[in-house]
Amino acid sequence: MADRRARFAALFFALAAALAPVRAQTPAAVSSQARQAYAEGRYTEAARLYALLAASGGDGAAVQYDLGNCHLKAGDVARAIVAYRRALRFEPGLAAARQNLKIARTLLPARAVAWQPPPWEAAIRSLGSDVLTLLTLALALAGNGALWAVLFLGPGRLRRVMVGLMTGALVAAAVAGGLLYYAVKVAPLRQAVVVVGSAKVYERPQGEGAVLATLPPGSEVVRVASAGGWSLLLWGEGSGWALSSEVEAP
Repeated sequence: MADRRARFAALFFALAAALAPVRAQTPAAVSSQARQAYAEGRYTEAARLYALLAASGGDGAAVQYDLGNCHLKAGDVARAIVAYRRALRFEPGLAAARQNLKIARTLLPARAVAWQPPPWEAAIRSLGSDVLTLLTLALALAGNGALWAVLFLGPGRLRRVMVGLMTGALVAAAVAGGLLYYAVKVAPLRQAVVVVGSAKVYERPQGEGAVLATLPPGSEVVRVASAGGWSLLLWGEGSGWALSSEVEAP
């Protein structure tokens, strides 16, 4: 009986140890392990650890830069480009990330040109929705103020001037409102992405229609819509649908 109890107790404690949750490692410990793996040439393992560090709240320019270096050493140039671009998003002035991004791009075969918004769209993005909202409201108020002045003024030069101001302010308010709509509803849909796997681009989602192109890994394009696991991509020579799993946003 005593032996049975001892065996039961041993089994119980063994199962408890196996099922006990593993204590989460600190970001400092994960970072240390990642640096050691990189120094020992275990680049895939180092990349996994840096990605874990980023996902656990330790993300930033330095982590993404180190992650890009791991991917580059491991030969995954496409994901290296994603990481370097993310590092530059955190810290646009990080010269090392910019230089390594340039190097990574030279290692790729012929591909789609990196997408950049046209100057007018970049200007709208730089203004932001808050500025455009205030501008639209200010112009609308100015136009309505001029309208009230026109209603109460008698015929004459001043009235003609106010009519011109009213017309100009209301037209400008309409234009600003259109820009605001674009900034809020359209621009966010245009998202820069990087092809991380050789992506076949079709005429329609779900792989329907003709294959329009095959974009090699590292191609930097723009996604304008998503539907059912498929993404509508724009690149230098056309547009079409590819699997969302084959692209990743920086």
